[in-house]
This record gives sequence, C-alpha cells and structure tokens, in this order.
Amino acid sequence: MADKTIADKMYLKTAKSLAVFNGAVHPGMVAQLPQELIAEGEAEAEAKAEADVVLVFAISQKELDQWWPAALQRLGDKGSLWVAFMKHSAPKATDLNRDSIYAFAKEQGVTGVALISMDADWSAVRLKRLQ
Repeated sequence: MADKTIADKMYLKTAKSLAVFNGAVHPGMVAQLPQELIAEGEAEAEAKAEADVVLVFAISQKELDQWWPAALQRLGDKGSLWVAFMKHSAPKATDLNRDSIYAFAKEQGVTGVALISMDADWSAVRLKRLQ
C-alpha cells in the first residue's frame, strides 16, 4: 500500500478551503498541500473568511500563543484546526507536545481528536471546537 499523502492524513478530501499560519517555518510541507485550497495572498476579505481546515505551524508555545487567535478566528464552526509541532526527536528543541497542546486547547474551548506524523521531524494534532 502506498504511503498516505499529508492531504490524506489531514482529511482534506472534502475540504473546500485551507488557511495556513506560520507556514514559512516548513515551506516544504506547505508545498505538499493542495494549493487550490489555500487562499491566495492575505487580502482583507480572505483573512476574515472562515476555512474548513486551519493549519498552524508552531515551534514553541510562544509561537502557538501568537498564531492561535487568528487561527481560531478563521476556523469554521464545524472545521478542523491542526497544530503542527516539532517532535522531541527533531534536531530543534521545542516545549510543545501532544499533551501540552491538548491542555492549552481545552482552556480555549477546543478539544483534541487526533494525532498524525507529518514527516520525520513534525507531528500535528487535530482539534475541534467543543460543542
């Protein structure tokens, strides 16, 4: 069986829109995402539009704190919010892990529902709004 693509792992098959925050920290991964789903540019109207899927790359809790409000604002009521973080085995140190992200998210009214490996150095957790 062929390896799943990152789009498969993130369940993007039925998504109509994807917002990516802080993608500059991992441009290779962003390039693997379906480009037709990602809003072009950061026009004012696009920056406020809800997205089916929101992806935030965070190397530290500080970065997650920085990008969280904008990401949550873009997240539709039924959408998925993914937080990509570096694995502890990655060459760069991080203070994030699945449990710390889940705890942080719960304080913000969001709950963790899944964990995937994006590549050798990055994992991502899928979150959704508490209903």
